[in-house]
Amino acid sequence: MILKKKVRIVVDILMFILFVLLMGYHIISDMNHEILGVFLFILFIIHHILNIKWYKTIFKGNITFIKVLFIVINFLLLLAILGIIISGVLISGYVFSFLDIPVTSLGRKLHLFSTSWGFVLMGIHLGLHFKMMLTKIFKKLKNSAFEYFVYLLIFIVVLLGMYAFVKNGYGRDMMLLTDFKFFDYEQSSIMFYLEQLSIIFCLSFITYGIVLLVGRKK
Repeated sequence: MILKKKVRIVVDILMFILFVLLMGYHIISDMNHEILGVFLFILFIIHHILNIKWYKTIFKGNITFIKVLFIVINFLLLLAILGIIISGVLISGYVFSFLDIPVTSLGRKLHLFSTSWGFVLMGIHLGLHFKMMLTKIFKKLKNSAFEYFVYLLIFIVVLLGMYAFVKNGYGRDMMLLTDFKFFDYEQSSIMFYLEQLSIIFCLSFITYGIVLLVGRKK
């Protein structure tokens, strides 16, 4: 059981790294993007096999707001990942080129749509899972010299994440308004990925805050 838990953690970390890395399509090249995408798909399957017990307990126990939120977000994330995989195969120019599927603007649009939703839902998903860990951290920081510094840091990350979200056009991608994605090739790779991380943690912190507020009202 301990080994399985460790494997689960490693798989989750690798999935997170790959997902963020794949957002830099213009940085890692077309072929690497597709190869890493296949690896992400394999990890996705392993992730669900390792967490198969969760599906068996969905309708067991009390139905709470948090439980419903978990189910909805996980289901939507599953759909987004499947959309990424299917649309990725449709627009593949290397790994699945042997299928000889003509690349269309619709395929690209669907890939951007699925990817943007998957990216956002992953941030929310992490926020739900970070609840216990963040609560412990905030309890330890309470009344300490670092308490308000950490709150200020989180506030800055949330603001930067919101700015990066708008700047990267994810809102337009999520509404199927983007026909072709344009990247800033003058921006450094480090800055690009820092922006992606700020978006992820922004969504995670906002999700954690909402869950905390709902819990207190009860």
